[in-house]
Amino acid sequence: MRDFFISYTGSDEKQAKWVAAMLESNKKTVMIQAWDFRAGENFVKNINKGLTECNQMLIILSDKYLTSYWCQEEWTSKLKEQVESQERKIIPIRISPVKPIGLLGPLSYIDIVDKTQEEATALILEGIEGEIKRVSEGFIPYYNVEHLQIDLDYIVKHDKIIYIKQCRTEILEDNKESIHNRITWFADEKIEIKSLLSNSHIESINMQDTNYNFNVVFNRKLKKGEIVDYAFMAILDNKHQNFKNFFSTEVIVPIHKLNIHLNIADENINYYYTQKLYDSLMNVRTESRVKHEYIRPSHWYIENPELHFEYKISW
Repeated sequence: MRDFFISYTGSDEKQAKWVAAMLESNKKTVMIQAWDFRAGENFVKNINKGLTECNQMLIILSDKYLTSYWCQEEWTSKLKEQVESQERKIIPIRISPVKPIGLLGPLSYIDIVDKTQEEATALILEGIEGEIKRVSEGFIPYYNVEHLQIDLDYIVKHDKIIYIKQCRTEILEDNKESIHNRITWFADEKIEIKSLLSNSHIESINMQDTNYNFNVVFNRKLKKGEIVDYAFMAILDNKHQNFKNFFSTEVIVPIHKLNIHLNIADENINYYYTQKLYDSLMNVRTESRVKHEYIRPSHWYIENPELHFEYKISW
C-alpha cells in the first residue's frame, strides 16, 4: 500500500507534481495521475486503485478543485472511509486563498499560500505526520528591545539645552537595523541631533505628533540576544523657555537601570524635585514630589523604572 494518493484538478497539475516529487525525495510513496495513469488504461479503475490502495489522500486545494466533478467524487469517497475508520484519511494542501465549505469546511488544511519552497516543504512534511512536534519558538517578547542601562545627561543653559543619551541595549528580535527614539519638543524651536558613536547614524521620522521622532540606524543588521551600545546628543533651542524648569522621560520599553544627570547653569538654583507620575497628577498611582538639595551636577538613579510611568525632575 502506498502512502498517498494525490487528488487534483488538471489546472493544478504542476503544483501536484511538485508535491509528489518532494514527498518521494523524502522517502514517501505516492500515486498521482500524471505519472501512474497510462494511456489506454481504465481511468475509473485507476482512480479506484488510488482510493483503495493508498493510505491517505492529499488534496491540492484550489478554487478549481472545489468545482471539479471528478475531484468531488474522489474526496467524498475518501471522506466516507475517514468517518467509518475514525482515522485521518484526507489532508488538504491549500495552494490558493480559497475557503472550503460544506463537508470539506471542518477539515484543517496545510496552508502553503505565499510561502517559499523551503517553507512549503517544511509545512507539508510536518503536516502529514501523525503527531505534531510539541515544540515552540520560545517566549515572544512584547517589545523588540530591552535597555540594560540608560544614562541621560540634561544640561540646562539659559536659551539652550543639551541632551545626551547613552544606552546599552539588548536586541530581542533578529535582523533589527534601527532603534526608535523620541524627544518632546516644540516645533518653533530648533533641534539638532547627532550620533556620538561610529556604529550608527540618526534618521528623522515625520510622525506628525508633538514629539521629535527619529531612528538610531546601525551600520549592520543586529541579531537577537545581541548587546549593543549607542549614544546621541541633541542640542535644543529653548528661546521661548518652554522647558524653563523641568525635564521628564517616559518609560515605554523595559529598562533595568535609568540614570538621570542634571546640570543647571543658573547658580541661583538650590533645590530640585523628583517625581514619578502615572498619566496625570490626579491618578492615584502618581507619587508626591521629593525635594533634594541641588549640587552641580545632581543625579537620580532609578532601578527597574516602571513601564508607562513618567519620571520628572523640576527646579
